Amino acid sequence: MLGLAWYFSAFVLMTAGAVSAQFTAQPLTRCGSSDSLAVVLAGDFPALPGAPVDQLTLLNYRDGHLSPITVQVDQRDAEGRFLLDGETTPGNPTRLLGPMDEIVFRMADAAARLPAVTANPEQTPLVEIEFNDPQTGSRGWVYAKVSDTASLVSGTKQITYNKEADSVETGRYKIGFSGQRPFLVDSFQWGVPDHGWSPNVLDAMKIRHQGKMFGFLSFRRTSNDYTSRLTHVKEGPLRIIRRTENRVRILWKLKTPALFIDYVMMPDSFIMDTIVDIPFNLGLVLRDVETLTTVDWRNEPALPELTIRSPATTPGLRVDGQMSAEKNHFNTISDTRLSIHSDYGSVSLDLLIPEDFAITPWLYLNDNAGIADRPETQPGQFGNVGYRTTGWENIDTEVHHLRLTTCVTPSVEDHGR
Repeated sequence: MLGLAWYFSAFVLMTAGAVSAQFTAQPLTRCGSSDSLAVVLAGDFPALPGAPVDQLTLLNYRDGHLSPITVQVDQRDAEGRFLLDGETTPGNPTRLLGPMDEIVFRMADAAARLPAVTANPEQTPLVEIEFNDPQTGSRGWVYAKVSDTASLVSGTKQITYNKEADSVETGRYKIGFSGQRPFLVDSFQWGVPDHGWSPNVLDAMKIRHQGKMFGFLSFRRTSNDYTSRLTHVKEGPLRIIRRTENRVRILWKLKTPALFIDYVMMPDSFIMDTIVDIPFNLGLVLRDVETLTTVDWRNEPALPELTIRSPATTPGLRVDGQMSAEKNHFNTISDTRLSIHSDYGSVSLDLLIPEDFAITPWLYLNDNAGIADRPETQPGQFGNVGYRTTGWENIDTEVHHLRLTTCVTPSVEDHGR
């Protein structure tokens, strides 16, 4: 189970002429692709909070001109939860920028700096944001302004949502979600230049919980023990945010409080943000709780070979439906990073656990085609890989965000799709 951090700050100088910045920006994820996004926290800029969302414009400076670029504003409440489909915060019933709101733009749209000696051609003050790409070391700038009238520029959509199929599509990938349990991904296809889409390479996404109740009653729960419903979808030109409300059966008809999972879908990646807000101490009821969050791949001759890697495994582990000493060792590694590679491309995962969230992550791999692990489409476990997390009985009653970032890198990139 999953998540979103990497905000950035900048210095703002409001003038009618040139502007300057003293702090650098950072990307939203560490995917490092040409399609990656950057996010400005509105509260870092004293001039922005309280301004109408639809009157915000971002611009870049190229070829001697300031031009609008694609921008998306995603609002959050004080606890970091996205506000979707008309939701508002207390005291802010209208669409005004709040300090926790995120202003999203493409890293590739950061351009040249407005020369200090150049008069500002805009009639309203500009806010300068400097961006520094840690992958390449390149620098760029964008400029924000608030107009007197609606001016939010959406630009060309980098990502699309199909409501009927509950699927998301970018130039790199297409993902479909389960109709019965929409918090689960049930299909993944690669964008293949000149050939449309690859076959579905995913057998099943799986969730497992096990432990002891009241210290002596062993339990094991799977996704079959979940009830799940899709509650909100926000469609933007740069991100699509899906929220599901989920509950797990504890005993007979007794279920857990609602667990909300946001999928934040982006052109080159997606984040599974699990919002953990349990109003009682789990340790009073549960012991030795473990959770498995994994993906099981399809085992078909027509699909390319898979290898699995982590920072602690060299070389990669070949997925062949058979366990080995090296694969058993993989299960002893406490880490948050792993990746899956094929001729279609690479999928890299990084689990972000807040420092005050008292769980421990372990890598997990079960590559055994002879053992069924329902629910799944194909019997057997074929590179069933992901994370095992322990210590859930130690978490407190605060709101926590457990975020799993997945970067998608095709072998041959084709962004003209």
